[in-house]
Amino acid sequence: MKQHEKIKNPFDFAQGKQISKIFEFLFIVLIFIFLFLNLAYSQYISPLYSKITSNDRSAIITFLQKIKSLPDYQNILVMNDNIYGQTIKTEIYADENKKKEMINNLEQQLAINPKARDILYSLYQLYLAEGNKNKANDYLRRAKAVDPVLK
Repeated sequence: MKQHEKIKNPFDFAQGKQISKIFEFLFIVLIFIFLFLNLAYSQYISPLYSKITSNDRSAIITFLQKIKSLPDYQNILVMNDNIYGQTIKTEIYADENKKKEMINNLEQQLAINPKARDILYSLYQLYLAEGNKNKANDYLRRAKAVDPVLK
């Protein structure tokens, strides 16, 4: 045997096998945990689903309000119009219509008193809730001009 050749330690191979078995065990445990959690979560059914299947009108309205931005919304709305009647569309848009009506009323009051801080701030909140950040920030800026302490 040459001097430069390394003599292999018989324990290196055994130690490598032991580490390999540990990784195999951990892998199997992780797969088991994943499968268990997947099974557990697959059994959870949204409370909204059970209400929809029991023909709860308010649940249908809530569902339709939440899916307005989806491409199939119109088809689902027509289907539910056939089941619940045309008044369902009015109920779906009732909150939006109330907000628009409040905005109109506040803007009319603002025309009478353009420096009404509370009206300006209310318009800021309504436009912000509506998603119109530009108008909301404009009303907030105007409200802060009237009352600099306003946050």
